[in-house]
Amino acid sequence: RVEDIVWQVGRTGALTPTAVLTPVPVGGVTISRSTLHNFDEIGRLGLKIGDTVIIERSGDVIPKVVAVLPKLRTGKEKTVTPPEVCPMCGGRVERVPGEVAFRCRNKRCYAVRLRRLVHFVSHDAADIEVLGPKIIEQFLTEGLIKDAADLYAMRESDLDSLEGFADKKAAKIIAMIASRKRLELARFLLGLGIR
Repeated sequence: RVEDIVWQVGRTGALTPTAVLTPVPVGGVTISRSTLHNFDEIGRLGLKIGDTVIIERSGDVIPKVVAVLPKLRTGKEKTVTPPEVCPMCGGRVERVPGEVAFRCRNKRCYAVRLRRLVHFVSHDAADIEVLGPKIIEQFLTEGLIKDAADLYAMRESDLDSLEGFADKKAAKIIAMIASRKRLELARFLLGLGIR
């Protein structure tokens, strides 16, 4: 059963709907969420909040809503509407003509900045393996960084006051960042995430 639809914000500002499901075992794993890809997919499925759905694990991994069972509707189901404001920053959301995605138009949206930074340090881009999403989020919330360039200006002393950072951890992070100052052009361009 689809209990709710929540919207996640990606690095390009695209809002992706996710179905919050009544937990159900599928292939040995309990599934409680499923991506819906975009608003057009919700329309294609004819999905409403409160619907009973059939799900599968696409590729035995990713939960996917395959079909809606409209005969099981009770009349209490709610139509899904796209958000008018970004669920993270409250910024304006619009659908760009010719695209399926609804996008947050706020250039300073926290979620977009976070996702862009996580993408920049990822394995295929700058490959700064010691910087996971939680550390990047901590750097952002503490005001240490605003964009990827700020990573390269950080010093060990900047990390001293952060919770969970011992001397060795700070030194390791700064050394790893320093070792990734020179990137192959392809990695750098990928890291920028230019649409």
